[in-house]
Formats: sequence, structure tokens, C-alpha cells
Amino acid sequence: MKKRSRFGWLLALLRYGLCVAAGVYLWYNVPWYDRVHLRDGSRPRLISQDQGGFLVRWGTGREEVIAPQMVHYLGDTPDLELGIATVAQRIDPRLCALALLLFLPVPFMAAQRLVWMLAIQDVRLTRWESIKLTFAGNFFNFALPGTTGGDLIKAYYITQYTHQKTEAVTTVFLDRVIGLLGLMALATVMFVLSWRRVTWDPAVFTSIGWGLTLVWSALVFGCLIVFSRRLRELFKLSAFAARLPAGQHLLRIGRATVAMRRQKALVLASLAITVVLQALVVVSAWVMSLALDMQGGFVLYFICVPIGFLIAAIPISPPQAIGVMEAAYIQFFTPGGLNSASQAFAFALAVRVIQLAWALPGVLVPLLGAHAPRRADLEALEDESAAEPGVAAPLGGPARAASGG
Repeated sequence: MKKRSRFGWLLALLRYGLCVAAGVYLWYNVPWYDRVHLRDGSRPRLISQDQGGFLVRWGTGREEVIAPQMVHYLGDTPDLELGIATVAQRIDPRLCALALLLFLPVPFMAAQRLVWMLAIQDVRLTRWESIKLTFAGNFFNFALPGTTGGDLIKAYYITQYTHQKTEAVTTVFLDRVIGLLGLMALATVMFVLSWRRVTWDPAVFTSIGWGLTLVWSALVFGCLIVFSRRLRELFKLSAFAARLPAGQHLLRIGRATVAMRRQKALVLASLAITVVLQALVVVSAWVMSLALDMQGGFVLYFICVPIGFLIAAIPISPPQAIGVMEAAYIQFFTPGGLNSASQAFAFALAVRVIQLAWALPGVLVPLLGAHAPRRADLEALEDESAAEPGVAAPLGGPARAASGG
């Protein structure tokens, strides 16, 4: 068992600290039961209402009938905050089923993208094997929160089909990067198109705008460094990497990344299918918002749902961005009384449930014969330096020699 570095402990502390902070925020902002807003600013629990008034229960347990004139109104409607229990009771099961069905093509499209990404590195994987590994990776993303995650397990399985282990592991990482690029493109395009079509809270609008700008700036700078030979030579990246521990391993990762430049058609196809599958994810989420009777319009969800997934993908986020994504959706979907905090919280949970439902078939991969890796196997894969060919034949076929460049 390898020891966790000081940076690793700091990152873990930050991640779980964010999780605790988000949990505290949700505890104080998401009610389980309905509440009514009174003119004096108090928010007692609402038991029932009729023409005679509102029966409420205070924190002390005392019940009282409140006259209508003491209640705060939004136009002609009493200002009520629905609790989780009421939101769950009112959910539309037919729209829930439709949202679940709309997500069905997503893992299959992600599997096709993985086939194309591996082909860039001359690693051949059949579509069926890619489908199995995609489902397995999705399942372990939920089953192993806070440990290695589904991406590393997917990479482990792929290395059983090739001796180009560094390229295979790097490709799984690049596959995730392509997915994030698709999310960024989708969120950015809709953000620009909605400039005058959505009434944004100024603080939320500024935060989203700056966030997208910073992420795009980092991506563009990274791409220029990686794919520009002149810039690589200017910064002497190869010489610098060669002097680092596992330098040859880093150089092979760099060559695997640069190989994408020679396969522009496959890269563009991967980006295109990513945009389509991410659009399906957002449409599925939007239908789920309708099932929860949420307001805001299609465009708002097409912007904020991808941003929620981007937040979940940030390395410092807790596992699965537990609590953080829920808190973000409350900020996005509740300003101005657009929706209740309970609806936004339930929406975030429902989006997770849809993903989990289509990840569950992945448990069949280890159950039906594929060797489930031990933690030591995954740590060895994570730290492995450049592997030499000819160690063992991969499952399902002869070993393929490492490219070496």
C-alpha cells in the first residue's frame, strides 16, 4: 500500500471539507416540510391551509392558525416554500420514465467515442468490449467514491487488451477531457445565445461568465503548449520532462497526446458525438425538471446543467461532487423565487439517479467473468512507468508491440 503524499492529504482534506461545508449549507437551506413566509420574516412549518387561515407549527412544537393578512404574498399567491416531501409526492412518474429513457443512448455513444480515441493511439478495441468497459467504468464511478474511480478501472481493463499501457491509460484520461470539452462547448454556446433571453441574477451571471472564461483560457493555453511544436521547443518541455522522475513515462504520455494532432478526423468525430450525447443528457435533465414542476425554461437548463457537471469534474470537488452540485443548482435555479430550494435539491438527486440507473448494468462486467482489479493493481497501474512490450499476451488476442513514439 503506497503512502499518501502531503499533497494527497491536503487534497483529500479540501475535498471532504467542501463536502461538509456543502452539507451544512443544504441542511440550513433545504426544508423537509413545507414552510410559509410571514410578513415578519419568519418561516414556520405549514401544516394545512384553508380560507380561514394557515395552520402552522413553530420550532417549539406549538401550533397556531395564522390569518391571511399576516402572510407574505407573491402577487395573489401565498409565498410558500415546498419541502422535499411535497416535491416527491407531486413528481410526474411518466415524465420521470421519459427522462430515464432519453438517457439510454448516452453510454453507447460514449463507448463509440472510446473506440475512436483508442484508435488514435493504434489500440484496437471492439465496439462490444468498449460498451462493456464503459458501463463498468460508470458503475465503479458510483461504487468506489473517493478511491480510484471508474476511469482508472476502465483503464485497467483496457490494458488487458494491449501492451501499450501508457497510451491506453492516457487515452482514458483524454477521453474524459474530450467529454469536458463537449460540456464546455455546449454550456458556452447556450450562454452566449441566452445573453438577452434569460433574466439572470447579476451575481450568478458574472460567476458563470468568469468561470467559463477562465476554463477556456486554461484549455486554450494547454492545447497551444501541447500541440505547438514551436512552443514545446521554446519551453524545452521534452528536456524538462526527461529530467523528472519517470521522465520516459511522461514523454510517452506527451507523445500519446500529440498523436491526436495526426488524427484530426477522429478527434473531430469524438467531439461531435460528445456534443450530441451531452445534449441528450441535458434534455433528459430538462424533462426531469418538468416532472418536478420546475420553472425557468429550456435554455436555462441547457446552460446550468452542463456547468453542474463541470463542477463535479473539478479535481478538488468531493467524490461525485456530493453536496456541491446540489448547492450549485440551488444557486442557479432559485433566484427570484423561480423554484424552491427543495425542487433544486430534488432535481440534482434525480439527475444522479438517472446516471446511476444506467450505470448499474456495469456490475455485470466483473460478475460475468472479467477480473475485478484489486486496489494494489490500480495503484500499480497509476504509478507504472513506461512499460516494455512482451510481458504477457492480452486477453482475446496476441500482444501488440508498444509504439515507442
